[in-house]
Amino acid sequence: MSAQAVNTSIGALASLALLLAACDGAAIDDDVDEDAAGTVTVGLINPLTGPFAALGEDVNAGFEMYVDENDGQLAGFDVEILSEDTANDTAIAIEGIERMLDQGADVLVGFVNSGVTYGASEVIREEGVPLVITTAGADDLTQRDASESIFRISYTSSQDSMPLGDYACNELGYETISMIGLDYAFGWEAAGGFAMAYEDAGCEIVQELYAPLDTPDWAPFVQQIDREADAVWAVIAGADAIRFLQSYDDFGVELPLIGHGATTDEQVLDEQQELAEGVITSLHYTAVIDNEFNDAFREAFEAEYGTTVSQYSDNGYTAAMAIEAALEGAGASDRDALIEALGDIELDEAPRGRTYFDEYGQAVYPVYIREAVEQDGRWVNQVLDVYEDVSQFWDYDPGEFMSGEPLEERRGTWAD
Repeated sequence: MSAQAVNTSIGALASLALLLAACDGAAIDDDVDEDAAGTVTVGLINPLTGPFAALGEDVNAGFEMYVDENDGQLAGFDVEILSEDTANDTAIAIEGIERMLDQGADVLVGFVNSGVTYGASEVIREEGVPLVITTAGADDLTQRDASESIFRISYTSSQDSMPLGDYACNELGYETISMIGLDYAFGWEAAGGFAMAYEDAGCEIVQELYAPLDTPDWAPFVQQIDREADAVWAVIAGADAIRFLQSYDDFGVELPLIGHGATTDEQVLDEQQELAEGVITSLHYTAVIDNEFNDAFREAFEAEYGTTVSQYSDNGYTAAMAIEAALEGAGASDRDALIEALGDIELDEAPRGRTYFDEYGQAVYPVYIREAVEQDGRWVNQVLDVYEDVSQFWDYDPGEFMSGEPLEERRGTWAD
């Protein structure tokens, strides 16, 4: 062998040794678990900019915290997390989905805006990738337009409103109600769910008012409220909820205020404070649900992020629990196995309480009747009552529910 060949061989061996050392170092740095069952790649698809950014950030935080609590694994599978911003725009959301699918996403988690979700759902259906929706409430995503690959861990727009319709009529004794809400699909469907259950309980809607999303001045709408009603029901979220309650107080409206849980969600309650005192709402979550799993979740989240938990962080956290349960059931992380297994999950130890999916992929769970109060120096949604195992169809027959006119199309008809 020539000297040149020897030198080349020595150089190659040296290079190989350096490469092996580098790979070994990378494996140590990345803390790869050689005993892992495999890897599951999760794509978080939520708004991280725009008016719903805080909601998307909370969902992602809840999901990531659950994975971190389990040392980066779900059911023994190493978890790779991808993230894209929907930016409240369908085209941008689709681009983000396609990038994550190109990177091998096994399951997608997220969405806030129902319109964006509808638009992006076609890509998801075509690709056959499972999606766990964590906020977007458009009823038909798990009803008339249900897909075997789409699941929702949060509410349909109308689902959490219907129990309060029964409660307001039969327990609170409000015989007439004026409704006010945000003027888009979520507001129309949430109002429709409340109104349908409320009127079927024997009471009467006397007024409907709707305001655009991100209304800077709620005075013109608050001034129109029918003061002859027994109470006002509201579905208003985010900064709009803060401005609405301020206007409600400024104009001295003395009617009792009730509503969808988004109206006094923990994300806005800290700022609303006394303005929200006594407001009764319905939702599948509140930070003060009295069970050991919620206590642990709340304490860990507040310690990690320095802010209170919300329905959105619960949705992200519970979505991670659902995927873990599906991985345990399937024993595999491929899309078809996850889709089949997700439909069979049952979570008995979620912070919100027992949760499972119906045959259309929609979560069934407890709905809490809550009252905003100050408790030990902090503002909370205290539990007054609970309706167990609330489905997206409430007490109605699913076939009859879906054969009727969609709730969003009944906007403006309840007070007729």
